[in-house]
Amino acid sequence: MLFSAKALWREPKPGVHVRMSGLGQEMAAMIERIMPAGSPAPVAPYSHAVAYGPFVFITGQMPIDTATGDYIRGSYAEQTDACMRNLETILVASNSSWEQVMHARLFITDFDRYDEVNDAYARWFEPGKLPARTCVGVTGLAGGANVEIDLIAARSTD
Repeated sequence: MLFSAKALWREPKPGVHVRMSGLGQEMAAMIERIMPAGSPAPVAPYSHAVAYGPFVFITGQMPIDTATGDYIRGSYAEQTDACMRNLETILVASNSSWEQVMHARLFITDFDRYDEVNDAYARWFEPGKLPARTCVGVTGLAGGANVEIDLIAARSTD
């Protein structure tokens, strides 16, 4: 059975607001929220990326097929590639690229598949130009996915 990411999203309750306390209006105006066309529909209340100056913070991406909104139920390598494709869409929309990724954080549900995830992940970067990285083993991910990846990257502000 396919699980739709859209089924996880719930509208916020009326009257609930997020406040950015402690930031002046100028600083708050410099924060850019990025929700690019062609990226998966959010499955919770978040922006796909938030940029501030030359940095972009990209929300963990799941192995979601952007055409259908369904989770990809393939191998760990296939799920890793799907996450990376979704991340690439957001990197490009954020004026960034794989070469500008400074840190990646991977979440996987089975460390016995660590090598499979690493092989798929490494193909997206030039040899010798890998970002810093953390890999975390978890007991579960949204929608029953087995891989989730988030990024911090530099970006062009021209």
